[in-house]
Amino acid sequence: MVIRMDFSFRSSRKKKTSSITECIGSTLIFSLFVLHSFYLSPLNAIADNSLSEKPNGNEARVVSLEPDTELADIVNPFNSTCYDWRGNIIPCDFKQQNAELLFDRPIPEPRFIDNQNGTVTDQLTGLIWLKNTDCFGIIDWEGANLAAKSLKDGDCGPDPALILSDGSSAGDWRLPTMSELCTLIDFSRRDPTLPSGHMFSAVPPGYHWSATTLDYHSGMAWIVYFESGTTCYEDVKNHAGHIWPVRGPEL
Repeated sequence: MVIRMDFSFRSSRKKKTSSITECIGSTLIFSLFVLHSFYLSPLNAIADNSLSEKPNGNEARVVSLEPDTELADIVNPFNSTCYDWRGNIIPCDFKQQNAELLFDRPIPEPRFIDNQNGTVTDQLTGLIWLKNTDCFGIIDWEGANLAAKSLKDGDCGPDPALILSDGSSAGDWRLPTMSELCTLIDFSRRDPTLPSGHMFSAVPPGYHWSATTLDYHSGMAWIVYFESGTTCYEDVKNHAGHIWPVRGPEL
């Protein structure tokens, strides 16, 4: 059994079906199934009983009350193989900061420093993040890239605690890669799945865009839901993602 870690999922819209023909067809099929079961079940029961009376246990048809093993694999992560968004195998029961899987060094304490200028420094990665996790609202992927690159000193007001005052200019900021965005996930926490003492503003519901597109489909970009730590991908044209700009060399 295979389970993808980070609890990846894609939302889908249910198609509405109201065709009278489909309803009639479904009813007819169900009726035939009931009639088939009614007339054949006694014969099957007799056949099962006759087989179970044979002395050779290997030839008997036995109804087992034991739980289905395939179903057990679905609900039991210890019998599964789990992967991160890149396809790397990771522990299914991992409930710590995702950065512990990515870096072969201890997590500094404190990990995050509030620079008192609208930015937060991650002492583990050296990256500087915008303190305001929802400065631009929701936007499509291309707009997210442009917005991040245009970010500058004086933006993200009017809250004085969140307004950017680091002296930065347009072009200093960028959209984070998927690897960088995932360094912020803490699987031991929920809503948000950010490490304790993270110093960021309240994380809005929904997902945040990464700058990383799928290798086999450039029209889809990787995203992170920080409510649950879920990683997934979304159509770059969808006007539904948040932006979390970052500064510093790419990891």
